[in-house]
Amino acid sequence: MKTVINRSISVAKISTMPRPKSDASSQLDLYKMVTEKQRIQRDMSSIKEKMGLLQQRLDILNEQIKATEKTIHKFRQPHSNTSQNIARSSIFVESNNYQTFEVQY
Repeated sequence: MKTVINRSISVAKISTMPRPKSDASSQLDLYKMVTEKQRIQRDMSSIKEKMGLLQQRLDILNEQIKATEKTIHKFRQPHSNTSQNIARSSIFVESNNYQTFEVQY
C-alpha cells in the first residue's frame, strides 16, 4: 500500500530544547489544562448519568428475576401437589377395592 503525503499540511518540528517560559506559553498551558479539566468533567458527568441508567435497568431486571422465580415456584408447587394427590387418591381408591382374609398354614 502506497503512503500518500500531503505537502500542504505542516508537520510540527520537534525540538530537543524546551521553549523558554514566557507569559504566552504560560497562558497556553493554562488554556490546555482548563480545556482538559472541562472535558474530563463532561466525561465524568456523562459516565454518572450512564451509571444511573444502568443501575435503574439492573433494579428492573432484579425485580423481573424475582417475579419470574416466584412464578416458576408457583407452577411447580401445584403440579407436584396435584401429582401427589392423584397418586394418593389412586392408592386410596385401590386400597378400598381389596378384601382382606387370613390364611393359616
